[in-house]
Amino acid sequence: MPDLYSNTDDGQIFVNNASSWAGARDATAGTLTATASGSSAFTSARRSTGRSGLVYGVYRSFMYFDTSSITSSVASATIKIYGFSGNDGSIIAVKSTAFGGDGETALQSTDFNNISGFSAGSSLDGSATVYAPQILTTNWSTTAYNSMTGTSDLKTDMQNDDVVIICFMDYTHDYLNSALTSDLTLNIGGQYTEFGGSSTTKDPYIEYTLAGYGNNVNGVAAANISKVKGVATASIDKIIGV
Repeated sequence: MPDLYSNTDDGQIFVNNASSWAGARDATAGTLTATASGSSAFTSARRSTGRSGLVYGVYRSFMYFDTSSITSSVASATIKIYGFSGNDGSIIAVKSTAFGGDGETALQSTDFNNISGFSAGSSLDGSATVYAPQILTTNWSTTAYNSMTGTSDLKTDMQNDDVVIICFMDYTHDYLNSALTSDLTLNIGGQYTEFGGSSTTKDPYIEYTLAGYGNNVNGVAAANISKVKGVATASIDKIIGV
């Protein structure tokens, strides 16, 4: 199965120490960490009590994948994120319009709310385009790759769009717009593409398969084959009975 790695422009945007939940969750810009090598707050929702009262925080991560070479139907897709310290929160992957919407612009602090279907003060449930359903609490590994099963929307966009842009956000509080009611820091940790320099050992990627014949032909990888003797691979189940 081919692997599609995240662009090195991935990064984290967060709002911290806001005086209200809405001030953190619905902010139009945050603090950008574009070259995070690893974070205990790949996604996060927070509340604490300071000298002036309650303060809130929200952390989101953004990345994009070049899907321009994919022209056949995608049969399966799994987002793979290598875990890092922090697995007491939740995570969901949704479609984003960050990076200029086409990957041509570097991640900006104002991309914080560039999520398809986002509306201040409202839950994203039913309005966002979900690329991978939520993973909750301790089901998230901090020492290995975590698998987020791609939805039909992700597979369709991988086939039809030149780039797929993803926002990873806390599910229980951020996505559902449910303010924390006690002092907590709920983190999901993950590694970014910058981890390990040129090594891809812990880089985010999408593992996918194309519909139709999915094996190498004459030593050529299936991912690089669109047709066999003029027939699209999506229409081929077997070659010479194999």
